[in-house]
Amino acid sequence: MSEWNAPLAVGLLGLAAGAAVVGLIELATPRHWRRNDPWRDPSPPLFRLLLPIARVIAERFDLPRKGQRRALQKRLERAGMGYALLPAELAVLRWLTAAVCLVAGVAAMPASRSMGLTGPWLPIATMVLGHAYPMIWLRDHGLRRQNRIARQFPAMLELLGLSVRAGLSFSAALPQCTAHLESGPLREEMQRVAREIRTGTSRQEALERMAQRVDLNAVHGFVAAIGQAAETGAAISQTLTDQAAQRRRERFAAAEKKANEAPVKMLLPLVGLLFPVTFLIIGFPIALQFLEGGLL
Repeated sequence: MSEWNAPLAVGLLGLAAGAAVVGLIELATPRHWRRNDPWRDPSPPLFRLLLPIARVIAERFDLPRKGQRRALQKRLERAGMGYALLPAELAVLRWLTAAVCLVAGVAAMPASRSMGLTGPWLPIATMVLGHAYPMIWLRDHGLRRQNRIARQFPAMLELLGLSVRAGLSFSAALPQCTAHLESGPLREEMQRVAREIRTGTSRQEALERMAQRVDLNAVHGFVAAIGQAAETGAAISQTLTDQAAQRRRERFAAAEKKANEAPVKMLLPLVGLLFPVTFLIIGFPIALQFLEGGLL
């Protein structure tokens, strides 16, 4: 019977490995966490495997504190993750990614010793990086989302102003303009505003909520101008046209500012990288002639 032990053990290990792979694939599919929460958006791919564990821990422990929860919720809304992650889940995810990176750092210690790196610095550094990575990713994702919104916002205002001047009301023109926008965060935000208006929320309140989620000065200025026009009885079409022109001017000014800053930012790589190589190429033949002539 002993000759059957090795094939049996290999078969059981293969079966366990196959079951583990199937389980990981099941965890990686969106329907795993959208089955009980149909209102959720798909979570970020890098956090999908850890998210079920984070939800279980977040439900049992009251994390984080109330003030930190509001700050995390604001960051999630800015990054467009308000329906994908909860603040408590994000707080737990930070510790889970820290634990995963700590295990990876411990596993890499033998290789680091072969390169002359001793001590516990590698696991500690990987753990700190893993704890900070979710917030770094969330900040970068939020900045990219804001940049896309700022780039598309003037065109949306112009289209909305044309629709209102054509005779449509603001509430009727909003879904028409949103349908012609390219897919992206601005289209999602405007669709959300249209849904909130249809469900009974006032136009100004829905726009203010959007401004809080997006957190851009251009959007805040637009919402304030719409509210002021509604209070004073000014024409919404003219307000939209003025806002679109102002947003265009702001974009051109920002582009000119970046163009003027480019030469200053190029000084450091020029001085640190290009100039030393240039001086080395010019000075090496001169130094070689001095050496051959015995002057050095």
